[in-house]
Amino acid sequence: MSHRGDLTARMVELPLLLAERPFTQAELAQHFGVDRKTVKRAIDAVSLHYPVEELSDGREARYCFSDGYRFTPPTLTPSELATLVLSQEAIAATHAPGSPFAEHARRLLMKVKNSLPPKLRDKLDALATVYGSAVVPAKDFTAHAATIDRLTDAAILRHKLRLTYHSLTDGQIKERVVEPYCVYFDPDGATLKLIGYDYTRRDITTFSVDRIRKLEPTGEDFMRPPDFELREYLAENCFNGIHGAPVNVTLRAYNKTAQIFHERTFHQSQRIVEHTIDGDEATTTITMRVASGRGLVRFILSWAPDVEVLEPRELREEVADVQRRALERSGKSKLNAPPPASRA
Repeated sequence: MSHRGDLTARMVELPLLLAERPFTQAELAQHFGVDRKTVKRAIDAVSLHYPVEELSDGREARYCFSDGYRFTPPTLTPSELATLVLSQEAIAATHAPGSPFAEHARRLLMKVKNSLPPKLRDKLDALATVYGSAVVPAKDFTAHAATIDRLTDAAILRHKLRLTYHSLTDGQIKERVVEPYCVYFDPDGATLKLIGYDYTRRDITTFSVDRIRKLEPTGEDFMRPPDFELREYLAENCFNGIHGAPVNVTLRAYNKTAQIFHERTFHQSQRIVEHTIDGDEATTTITMRVASGRGLVRFILSWAPDVEVLEPRELREEVADVQRRALERSGKSKLNAPPPASRA
């Protein structure tokens, strides 16, 4: 992992150091193992959130909190630390070994565990053998560690980037100027993605990190919209791992699938509008406002033949067309298949 990959860790630790006493650039550079320019950039980033003051004694700049301000780290109880450890176990599981963030998660777990009393630490080790999360089979992002570091750095410091991007849609390599907002792990697609404002599309766009061939700063800064929140954006514009325009959908499930639809929530906007049971027959009708596109179609087909699209009509026709083409392809495969070998 490069030094830049530790930017987030520096942003967390720097206020703790300055809460103890003033530090010079040289001291901070030695502590973090980086050059003075990197220290200055970290100080500037922290100054956006904390009142950091630069003092000069004629030879060396010293940094400290402004008079009257004291940074107080939160005091966590053993139970709260235990909860943090258990939640991090699940987080670390979703960041498969190929993700650079997995190393950060492991180090965080180690630091928290070491702060716990021995008896509680032993209990957590025992819990770890029965508590966990299914590991998502992800791509290996080790080769893209430097790209992820630079994207994270630019997002924190609000620097515009020029990307050379290999589009999966048309297979072309194009240049895009982007305001990087967030880097996030998509468990549906088991991949790392960048979300930011794309000046070509003039809209917020998603980029797969492993398809970025080159990136460089434009030398310009940007202001991220104050109302942009990643989870809200994904809930509205991403479903089943695929981004698309939001659409209101009405689905009806039958038989055993109807009971699953009645008990399970697939999206935060989901509402049950009807649930009927007539002997062995059952139906559940739900509505959702989710992102349109392949992710939605793939979700519906995964429940076939027990789910019917009621609205919108365009989606109903799209699902029917996909099923029709799959049936035709299956029929052609059977026609082209070699005859079974005869038994001697």
